[in-house]
Amino acid sequence: MDLSKIVVGVIGISLYMLVPGLALSLAIFPRKDDLGMVDRLGLSIFLGVVVPFIQYFNDKNFYTPINATTTIETLLAVTLIGLIIWQVRLRMPSRKEIQQPSQTP
Repeated sequence: MDLSKIVVGVIGISLYMLVPGLALSLAIFPRKDDLGMVDRLGLSIFLGVVVPFIQYFNDKNFYTPINATTTIETLLAVTLIGLIIWQVRLRMPSRKEIQQPSQTP
């Protein structure tokens, strides 16, 4: 194996785990002040394991084969769902905004 193939493989696997995990961490903690950057990165790596678990669940329960097509579809579905939830939660008022009374004269 060439060094270039190893580097491309490591980058690909890292993005495979990081991208959906980042979308899910944004869905859980939508605002910047909810979570620090290092914490968000760690949570993203942890939540990145969701995609292989979903694929395994689909394979065992719905007999969906695990191949390149289903992997990409699952990756895109989890990422899009996470980003949609993130956008919906950003439009909702935060707890701080709800708890503070309005200061209108």
